[in-house]
Amino acid sequence: MAETSRDRLVRLLGIVTYLDHHGSTPFAELAEHFGVAPAQVRKDISTLWTSGLPGYMHGDLIDFDADAFDRDVAALLDGQGVAQVRLSSREAVALVASLSTLAASGVAPEVVDAVLDKLREALAEPVIVLAEGDGADAGVSEPLMEALRRYRRVELTYVDALDRRTTREVDPHRLVVIDGVGYLECFCRRADDYRTLRLDRIEAVEVLDAAVSTPPGDSAGFSLTPAFRATVRLGRAGRWALEDIPGLTVEDAEDDVIATFDAADAEWVAGRLLAVAPQLRSVEPAQLRGALHRQAQAVLDAHRA
Repeated sequence: MAETSRDRLVRLLGIVTYLDHHGSTPFAELAEHFGVAPAQVRKDISTLWTSGLPGYMHGDLIDFDADAFDRDVAALLDGQGVAQVRLSSREAVALVASLSTLAASGVAPEVVDAVLDKLREALAEPVIVLAEGDGADAGVSEPLMEALRRYRRVELTYVDALDRRTTREVDPHRLVVIDGVGYLECFCRRADDYRTLRLDRIEAVEVLDAAVSTPPGDSAGFSLTPAFRATVRLGRAGRWALEDIPGLTVEDAEDDVIATFDAADAEWVAGRLLAVAPQLRSVEPAQLRGALHRQAQAVLDAHRA
């Protein structure tokens, strides 16, 4: 399976830290440590050599000993502080939250408890993990929760994935959190159908006097059962749009990559693909092509309006 951009970035940063701690190291030793071929280490060092701080002058770049490089040895001269990077408070809290969830599942390795203790000790204040956290603004989530408690309809301003702003009245049914993102399951009066709206795309909420008049439908919410298997061939520059999809497999195909994955919502996948439309070579199945065509046409219509 082809390597993801994220995997390579982690290795690139790891190489700088390793060299900072261990000094000059042969390519072969680095390759064994990071599980890649020596030729890949040479490519990684070449990439790092042209990386650094804005300005990109000689003193701004990560630097290596050129003579050592010719002898297949990595000797770090200037790491630009990469090895000294530390977690921010927000990153530490996120890591504590993830590790706490893993520890609570009962399948975490024993070392997790020790790591958690060190993280909590390093933080100035205790960390409280909120399992219900959805990242939504209180001005959005609080009126929605009030409407749910009182069974009241709401009027909200929503910005969709194509950056179109609409005002709609909905019957709220449920607030859910999936992978740290909050959603509102509701019946949209404007669309006359059930919808699932991202909380971070809701700009304003007003609780109305009208009572909720539609029951939660069987089709509301998320389906975790894949509806189809997608196969997308695209240029390498566009692979980032798909790399966080669960179960993704990526294969090299000359100058392109072929991504294969299961999907439950063609419209959601089409939105991802639309972001890298110039890189697309082929899209399967027809269901996904149709969704992509509809969204692309909507963008063109919006530009012509």
